[in-house]
Amino acid sequence: MFTLPAASRRPQLFLALLSSIAVVLFLHNSYHPQYAILKPQSIFDSDPDLPKEYKGLEKDDLAVRRRVERMRGYCEREDPFEQEYGRTNIRMSRAYEGSHHRIRQFLHKALRGEALTVSVIGGSITKGHQVWVNEIWFHKFWEWLNEFVGHDVEVTEVNGAAPATGSDYFSFCFPLHIPTTSDLIFVELAVNDEGILEHVENMENLLRGLLDLPSKPAVVLVEAMAFSNGGMGGGGGRMHLPVAQYFDVPVINQRHPLANHFGRYPQLVRPYFSQDWWGNPDMRHINSRGHRDLGMLSASLIQDVSCTMLSEPTFFVPPPLTEESEHIRSLTIMGGDQRALTSDEAALLDGSLASIQSTWPEQSRSWRKPKPENPEEGEVGELMPGMWVTPAEYGTLPRMRVLDGWNPDVSAVVPKFEPTCLSTRAKEAKFNLTPSWNDGDWEYWVHPEHLDKPYLVARKPGARVQFELETNVGVVKMYSLKSKTFGLGTIECWADDEKHKTAKVVGWWDNGDVNIGRFATIRNDLSKGKHTITCELLEETSDPEGGHEFRMISIMR
Repeated sequence: MFTLPAASRRPQLFLALLSSIAVVLFLHNSYHPQYAILKPQSIFDSDPDLPKEYKGLEKDDLAVRRRVERMRGYCEREDPFEQEYGRTNIRMSRAYEGSHHRIRQFLHKALRGEALTVSVIGGSITKGHQVWVNEIWFHKFWEWLNEFVGHDVEVTEVNGAAPATGSDYFSFCFPLHIPTTSDLIFVELAVNDEGILEHVENMENLLRGLLDLPSKPAVVLVEAMAFSNGGMGGGGGRMHLPVAQYFDVPVINQRHPLANHFGRYPQLVRPYFSQDWWGNPDMRHINSRGHRDLGMLSASLIQDVSCTMLSEPTFFVPPPLTEESEHIRSLTIMGGDQRALTSDEAALLDGSLASIQSTWPEQSRSWRKPKPENPEEGEVGELMPGMWVTPAEYGTLPRMRVLDGWNPDVSAVVPKFEPTCLSTRAKEAKFNLTPSWNDGDWEYWVHPEHLDKPYLVARKPGARVQFELETNVGVVKMYSLKSKTFGLGTIECWADDEKHKTAKVVGWWDNGDVNIGRFATIRNDLSKGKHTITCELLEETSDPEGGHEFRMISIMR
């Protein structure tokens, strides 16, 4: 948006405006280093016998040129993913691809030789239930990526998965599990989430939190093959897809090319899924073969984006993003009223913008309305943005929520989502779920067969525990385990001395054999500041067998 104040300051501001445009033009037209436009002739790993067109390149430029050529080499070979799965099956697995903008930015970092952090959040599938660590789909992807970008690029792998958790938990607690400096983040929660409306909001909060990280990471949603917690059309993935599309986040869905095929050939279930303790197929957890396929479907997306990008005649490796370059990029998003300009100034501005937007699609370019019928002296028509989204807008966050109604007020922007999570699964002491007071009947407990599932547990009715919390937005939520078979009971919680405003949290539910954590809101109307949250295990229980045990995982604020 351009805003020009009083006419007395207009010449200086207009000069600054043209200076900004000049910088954009410089980046757009001048920054095409030699390594970016040379036709590759071979893949090489050492300096001797370089083709003559590489002579004289700076050391850094030569390193980038090698990486570009090396990656192009993969694109020139026969596609191994297409050989193995077929292009049609690969297309079917792409529930949504989007603009590829953030994946391209990730690849630019790789081509510049920057160290990369690739992370994942997910449930028991991504944690590696019933497979070895080196068989997990995310690890197989990481192995492929290391080879693809070259061993001179450091790629750090962070598996932040937590069993029995969904998008509600991770929307608040993802910073406890993955670095906030991640460059590429996979999200595998479609099996853990149910196909219910609340997971639209949870996934939106999660995506806003991830996409708004300072590192501006690429984010990809992944749905593993499963026949549990949902019908043949899937579970939470049905809620995730429209959110991903709204936020321009790619979606890889292993289910799409396989579900109907397995329906026709049920004998394929056993060789694709893990087995339970009785030797029956575990329809929730794919085995090592399923993991490898999911990893390679994810890899095929990254390779396809790379090969498309490298084949473009205008391709070059841009410099790293800075605050200044981000500001300049925002200047090319045309909108607002420019009628304060004189005709000459408007002509100069329009000419500069036309040059910047020359490679944009026609429907994305800005245009100027005709002059009013009775213009004031020097008045020009309003400068209008193009009808279709511009390249300068790719990767930006929507200003309205996905379920909001239309609001033309451009000042109405969703505030930055900055939650805090205290959890039994925290890796840093400052995020531990530590009571400020405990009557002794609440204890930290880990399931002996699942050491990655710690809880704060009470078993004796009347057991009380307290937490001292500070909230900025007045909301306190709890995340606790729900199960039909574990004999779980009910607690009630309240803030400060307001026991008349208690919230009950029920551990038992009638949801088959699904044992997973779920949200509950304790209060959403607290004043800003410190509060004491007290929870008590009740004699009352919904469990038909009279169970009272309660397993608390985290408190969010």
